[in-house]
Amino acid sequence: MIVTPEELKNLVPSEKAMEAYRFALANAGIEMDEEITAEFIIHRNARTEGFRELDDVGKCMEKTAASIKEVLKHTYNVGTDEDLPDGVKWSKQSYTYAFDEGQARVIAQSLIDSGLTTKEQIFDAVTVTAMQKAAGITTDKMLELFHDGIVIKPNERTLTIK
Repeated sequence: MIVTPEELKNLVPSEKAMEAYRFALANAGIEMDEEITAEFIIHRNARTEGFRELDDVGKCMEKTAASIKEVLKHTYNVGTDEDLPDGVKWSKQSYTYAFDEGQARVIAQSLIDSGLTTKEQIFDAVTVTAMQKAAGITTDKMLELFHDGIVIKPNERTLTIK
């Protein structure tokens, strides 16, 4: 998504949003007992409108940053590396590798037959997601069947403000 120069005006937060931000910064990382927590919640909730706007400004900044990155990539992709100005360069091209359809088992068996790996080593490298996909079952079914053998690691929670 490309952000137009006219949309950049949304990056300027109001005083309410700035006050909410100052409050959040002043209280970030402070350990709170029950009394301080209760007081914090009252002050935080009194700034809800400012925090909502601050969230909107942050989302706009993220979209703007992504848009800037995209147009810069296009801008500097014109021409060759020798045409780039001083201080601008592309990183070395990198690649992602995937097995061609049906080749994973052929390659795995070849590695096992050659003695470069064992079947157990290959199985240990398989992810839960890959295994459930291969079995055609859901995560819930996988956990139901093998709950003792699967470690559940929490992902970072996502905050949504509307």
